[in-house]
This record gives sequence, C-alpha cells and structure tokens, in this order.
Amino acid sequence: MSKGKTIALWIVTILLTGMFLFSGGIKLLHPEQAKPMFVQYGYATWFATFIGTCEALGALGLLIPRLAALAAAGLAIIMAGAVYTHWSHQEYSHGMIPLVLMVMLVGICITRVQEGKA
Repeated sequence: MSKGKTIALWIVTILLTGMFLFSGGIKLLHPEQAKPMFVQYGYATWFATFIGTCEALGALGLLIPRLAALAAAGLAIIMAGAVYTHWSHQEYSHGMIPLVLMVMLVGICITRVQEGKA
C-alpha cells in the first residue's frame, strides 16, 4: 500500500476510534442517559451497557493492526443494527450517521484484510 493510503487509513482509523470511544464511553459512564433511549426503541436496559462495551473495545481494536479488520467488522454490524433501529422507527435522518460510519468501517475492514494478504 502506498504511503499516502497508509496515512489516510490511519487518519480515518484514529477518527473512528475517537468517535467510538466517545460513544461507548457515554453509554458506560452515563447509563442514565443511554438506557432510556434503548428502552424507547424496544431494547432491554442491559443492551445499552453491552453496546457501549462493544463500541469501546472495538475502538481499541481498530488501533491494533492484527485486530483492526475484526474490530471494524464487529463495529460495522453494530452500526447496521443502529441503521435498522432508526429506520424502523421512521428516523431516517438519524440513521444516516451510522450508515456513513458503517461504510467507513467496511472500508477499513476490506483494506486491512487486503493488507494482510500482501
């Protein structure tokens, strides 16, 4: 992979790591804010803690090249669930951010897998 592509990959990875650490951290450190939103969508309260933990651990996994593809795939699945949740509640504009994040995560996953084959 060229030096420019490697730099771009790391920039996107670091930005996504920050976003998911923030998002997961909010769910874990301020459950009183997150749990009512999950209940509103029909999920159990424990699911907010589970998703927050997955997001925080996935964010850290993005920074470890050997784990980055797996972490990106796992976070992409979570984002697919977020897109489904928002769109099934007719919140189409709210579903766009997780959709964009999902596309970026799939890109990281594909790039890291191809990088491992080289």
